[in-house]
Amino acid sequence: MRKKFALVLSLSLILTSVIGLSAYAAAGTNSITDTEIYQGIVSYVDEIYPNLKDEEKSKLVDELYKEKSEVSSVAKSKTAVDRNNSEIDVAYENVMAEENYIVGLINGLGENTNLDNWEFNLEYLQNNIDSIKNISDVNLAYVESYMEAYEWVKLNENMPDQKVNENAFNFTTAAEVMATSYSYSDAVSYANKYYKNYNSNYPDWNSAGGDCANFISQCLYAGGKSMKGTPGTKKAADNFANWFSKGTSQNVKNVSSTWRGADAFRNYWQTNASSYKKFTSVNSTSFSYGYKGDAVSLLNSNGRAYHTMIIVGYSSPDFTLAAHTGSTNSAKLSDKANSNGFIIYNMR
Repeated sequence: MRKKFALVLSLSLILTSVIGLSAYAAAGTNSITDTEIYQGIVSYVDEIYPNLKDEEKSKLVDELYKEKSEVSSVAKSKTAVDRNNSEIDVAYENVMAEENYIVGLINGLGENTNLDNWEFNLEYLQNNIDSIKNISDVNLAYVESYMEAYEWVKLNENMPDQKVNENAFNFTTAAEVMATSYSYSDAVSYANKYYKNYNSNYPDWNSAGGDCANFISQCLYAGGKSMKGTPGTKKAADNFANWFSKGTSQNVKNVSSTWRGADAFRNYWQTNASSYKKFTSVNSTSFSYGYKGDAVSLLNSNGRAYHTMIIVGYSSPDFTLAAHTGSTNSAKLSDKANSNGFIIYNMR
């Protein structure tokens, strides 16, 4: 029945959207066909909002398809030259510098480990942290960052690769789905405004390992996501049920780990996003799942979330992303992601 419904929807929209499809094709987005894009959205709606009646699903699919068939001004403004001059992946360089340092540190203390041996590395650091702190030239910031990151990896080991928030099952109309408190357009506008010139109302965390999660949290907040928890104590800031930022200084008591850390951000939004799903490649399947205003976590080979970005445009079957560390609003997900995978968090 669902397959029949999807086919009827596809044929119906294609027949009634000739102008829209022509405009989309004229934009040069031919990597996947318009029918594939539409059918992918049908599958997405069926998966995320199974309780909607067929008529309401049809309305919602139409709305989402209309959005995705409009190539964003950001995407259109970037030339092929811009695409080829890809930015240095600062976030990846940062995390690799940290991981190589940890391996060198542990090997220098008489062990024999490597980058993939993160469970041993974490346990070794935890068991020897007091003596490591006494090493005169130790990079304690790297040590603490590594420990925190892989403690989060352990916490996420049993999390499913995809999940739908129970609230999604409560929607009965397409209008209810589209009228959520989250404004993706406000989130995207904020991202495009502050991706390069940082908002001075928030602290800049680049000197403390990176500003990516902090920036994307700002975008989500600008889009209407509510802070949770009370700033002012380390206990509150370390509680992964909280998400908040207060003040303009790098005060770890006033900015929760889930707000400023890529790994903790992942943990929080796997619980609080409307839905999320892990992907291993950028293709028509991932394109069907992500929308403007959605957050993205990039993963390393150990499953560590090391970078956080936000979708600001479409370039079928790819996405245009904004981020800090390095500053961009024109990155392509296919240029940033690798076979280790990435997670898309639906925010609407």
